[in-house]
Amino acid sequence: MRFKEIGWNGFLVRVPENMHLTRHGGDHREGIFLVGSEDSLIEVSWIPISKKSKTSLLEIVDKITNRIKKEAGKKKMDFKIMERQDTVVNNHKAVYLLLDYGVKERYYIWRCPESNRTVAVRFFFRKYDEEARKIIKTLIDTIECHGEKYVWSFMKIRFETPKTFLLNATEIKSTEMNIALLEEKLSTFEERKRSIYVKYFPAANVRFKDTYRNLEEWFKKNYMGEFGKKILKRRKVSFKIKGEKKLGSHTVLIEEAKFSGTFTRRGKEICSVALWYCPERNRIYFFALDTQVYRSFPFKIRLKAEEHEALFNEILESFRCH
Repeated sequence: MRFKEIGWNGFLVRVPENMHLTRHGGDHREGIFLVGSEDSLIEVSWIPISKKSKTSLLEIVDKITNRIKKEAGKKKMDFKIMERQDTVVNNHKAVYLLLDYGVKERYYIWRCPESNRTVAVRFFFRKYDEEARKIIKTLIDTIECHGEKYVWSFMKIRFETPKTFLLNATEIKSTEMNIALLEEKLSTFEERKRSIYVKYFPAANVRFKDTYRNLEEWFKKNYMGEFGKKILKRRKVSFKIKGEKKLGSHTVLIEEAKFSGTFTRRGKEICSVALWYCPERNRIYFFALDTQVYRSFPFKIRLKAEEHEALFNEILESFRCH
């Protein structure tokens, strides 16, 4: 059995190649994502650890089992806790549960102080056999729920970001993929924002047969206007070519735009864009880093272009598209 990784909201898991990200919701603080196939389902969910509450892990486990028992009772299903034992997940003390309420489900529940989250992983298999046991063991033995960086790995694309960038918006469908991450630092006199935008366009040689080999022309014709108006919220955008870089076997086109604020909203903004065509996936990839600084009068506006460019290059170099 071959495995692949899925990275989402600070989690990195290994699942069989035939399993795919099917649903997701929430953000870094509280959320859920599901990975599934025709015969199995893995659900990863998390909630914040309350600073005020002194609820123990066992009390949290009891709340989960009581909720499931109540739901099973409404459906007139017998509920049994067939197994309950202590274990370890990613160096955290955890509890393992085997529940039976018409179907058998396996849970691993633990607290991760590093990410300030209580995590629950649920497994369901139509047939629980040696293959199912291997899936559980591989995921539990290799799961990462905290780290120095966030790995975003899904839909055959992978990149890394500082963990200060949190999920802001996402749209995943068969024709396109969009994901936006946001880092905010707000104070009385200053507002700093850095945003990461990642998008790909599949079937590029069919959809953009006249421009997919000329990324400058493709950008101007197909996406620059939409990106400027809908994402950057600018009436007019003008990107200039800054150069090219190598990303594995691909040549990446780098473009950049700079903006100023208004009389009533003083600020500076730099947006760097990377574009490349991947023949192995037949996709055009788009990655942008946007940095904004706004300050009240009469304070000086400081936007460090070198810091922006260094982060842009660091994230770009982490991309893997095949």
